[in-house]
Amino acid sequence: MYLTSVFVVFLSIFGAYHLNMLSTSPNMQLATTTSTSFMTTPRLRILTQNMFMRPPLIKNNKSDWKDARLDYFIEHILPNYDVVCLQEMFEFASSRRSRLFAAAEKLGFAYYVASERQYVWSAAIDGGLVILSRFPIVAHESLVYRRGMGPDWIPKKGVEYAKIAAQMEGAEATYVHVFTTHTQASYGEVVITQPDVKRRLAQLFEFHEFMERVLPAHRDSGEPVVLTGDFNVDSRNHVLTNPKIAYERDVEDGVQTSDEGAGMMSVLQGHGIEPQLLGPDNKDTFKGKTIIELHDTLRERLGYHPVTFGNIMVDSDGTVRPRETVLTTHQDNMVMHSIDYVMWHNPDADSQKHRIVAKIVDVGVTPNFTPGQQFTQISDHYGVSAEIHFSTEQK
Repeated sequence: MYLTSVFVVFLSIFGAYHLNMLSTSPNMQLATTTSTSFMTTPRLRILTQNMFMRPPLIKNNKSDWKDARLDYFIEHILPNYDVVCLQEMFEFASSRRSRLFAAAEKLGFAYYVASERQYVWSAAIDGGLVILSRFPIVAHESLVYRRGMGPDWIPKKGVEYAKIAAQMEGAEATYVHVFTTHTQASYGEVVITQPDVKRRLAQLFEFHEFMERVLPAHRDSGEPVVLTGDFNVDSRNHVLTNPKIAYERDVEDGVQTSDEGAGMMSVLQGHGIEPQLLGPDNKDTFKGKTIIELHDTLRERLGYHPVTFGNIMVDSDGTVRPRETVLTTHQDNMVMHSIDYVMWHNPDADSQKHRIVAKIVDVGVTPNFTPGQQFTQISDHYGVSAEIHFSTEQK
């Protein structure tokens, strides 16, 4: 099945080559020296969403409803946020990303950054990452990971970074440092010693090194850092805690953290891992030069790792069914993975130079269901939303 997917992608690359050459959408629109976009309330609403907008010709089932889903997203979901981080919003051989940028600008999202477009001679497609912002993006950097494995060899996955000015009119400015990423996926059952898991953790180590370089160059004390995206690391341990219940429950069975979930946090923070975690022959520790304190906001606020991909429904008679079947592959139905995240870094929150304190006050899973449509949710993934509040500390 995956060889077929790879073949279809390359057909898309070569068959739609002329469409990509005609596309003129730039991969960023940053603030100028005259940009003036102020917050009207002391809060910033953030969404991260894997959009499942793959290039033309690729689909899992009867249809991926790409155009209809994008229209629904623009009309019903996008207006609710101030900063939106997207994954799998691919530009290659499609005008959908350009259409999103044009519609977003009309809704007040005047600034954006995105994965760099790719051409047929790159033997790759773009990384599918987008950050949209209502407020000025004053700095931007990108990272392209080492090429992935299997189907993930095709997209140039990586990280996009945006420094966003958060400022009330008449007040001093502070900045929010936003990262979004999409890492190597696993296909089928995941065993921590398999090669794609090591490649994924290696990419997360690249992410840590990227932060080691970017944050000292752009961040002042007290400015919040938000990591978002589809990390493809399932933090759920999938252990049934009640022997009388034959299915996995979202809350009660999501408390324990998987080995890879713990390894992800350790690598991203710079602590590294014990080499034996990935097998007896592994020598890599993925240990960084500096420690970056990070918080898995969903786990800390909810007390468990919520399902963001492959959820279930339980009927009144106890029958267990997949929550979504229009977009999701059959083998991914009911896998109950927790792979989408909002992470937080602001250990020196009280030391911002203008005494503006930023705190994350709300975070949760946002399923983005789509009532009345031929698809039941906006993507095969749930989104994750968060809200940052700013307050001025009195001297």
